[in-house]
Amino acid sequence: MKFDTSQFALFIPPGLLIAAAILLTFTVTWLAIPTIVNIARIKGLVERPNGRTSHLNPTPNLGGMAVFAGVILSMVLFTGVSVVHEVKYMIAGMLLLFFVGMKDDLCPLVPYKKLLGQAAAIAIIIGPGDFHLLSLHGFWGMHELPYLLSLAFSFIFFLFIINAFNLVDGIDGLASGIGILASLFFGISFLLNGYLGFAVMSFTLTASLLAFFRFNVFSQKYKIFLGDTGSMLIGMLLAIFSIRFLNVEAHQLYFGGYSVPAIILSVLIIPLFDTVRVFCLRLLQGRSPFSADRNHLHHHMLELSGSHRAATLSLLTMNLLFIALSLFIGRLPSSIAVPVVLVAAFCLFQIPVFFSLNRQKQNAKAGISLPRQNLQRKRA
Repeated sequence: MKFDTSQFALFIPPGLLIAAAILLTFTVTWLAIPTIVNIARIKGLVERPNGRTSHLNPTPNLGGMAVFAGVILSMVLFTGVSVVHEVKYMIAGMLLLFFVGMKDDLCPLVPYKKLLGQAAAIAIIIGPGDFHLLSLHGFWGMHELPYLLSLAFSFIFFLFIINAFNLVDGIDGLASGIGILASLFFGISFLLNGYLGFAVMSFTLTASLLAFFRFNVFSQKYKIFLGDTGSMLIGMLLAIFSIRFLNVEAHQLYFGGYSVPAIILSVLIIPLFDTVRVFCLRLLQGRSPFSADRNHLHHHMLELSGSHRAATLSLLTMNLLFIALSLFIGRLPSSIAVPVVLVAAFCLFQIPVFFSLNRQKQNAKAGISLPRQNLQRKRA
């Protein structure tokens, strides 16, 4: 990759560049988290248990700060001149979303203010940043999109994915685990297709989330949550990578002829499908789609498995199965491949929901109340 200024130009081998970016990002996130946890505890900046959370002890929810620091530093240092235009506006959008998330983590925002902040960040990305859908690849019978329709679809796409990751962050390791799988997939895909700048960005997100995952899931001393800052940042970056992957030039070599919408849907199947599912259920029950409940897929899986690690591992395994499915049926037209993925998701995800609801009914009839602490996030 080329790095240049008016004084000199520097070329770095791709493998060395990616390795350096991964190492720096992982190290920054790893070293930042203990400091953030200690300061948050001293200042009382913690998420306290309430009726709908799944943890017992007050726990810092500022993990997004460490993820943001690691990712943005490597983006600035290692992406090179080929993507300097995109990176400039990505950083601007990420900074705005970072401050919105931090405000919400420290002092919860009114929902419409949060949405306005998200909308402003998205506008920077899809407007001057030029990240918008060029084609739907035959999905709904649509191919090339008019510019204004492209902007509208892209705005909805970004808004949905950002909030889907915000909603799926309910048990230890789930949002970050899905982020690891998705960013790793995009990183490999971009690298194979010669998009080194975006490969570096994807792998840095993977590295940062791996460092966070260790503390979030396994730490005995420095337990920390992503918070809205982290979950929204993951959603925004994965939406950017999805848009780049969906646009024709990003998949000609290794994904030419594949149903790219089906692949993207499969990579992000858990947050996308679960968000649509719970929104529909709430509307059918006459409630606001934004009202809180414990009806997410991860809540049902948690009740069945009895632990966060088991529930997260089960859901991540399902995610991998869907990625494999999309590649297996990828030669089908999008009008067929996408419905196949959706039907498979509906059938597979109904299994834990069915058994969880059945167990709840049996316990209710027997007058048994499961100890809530067994289903909650614990800080050892």
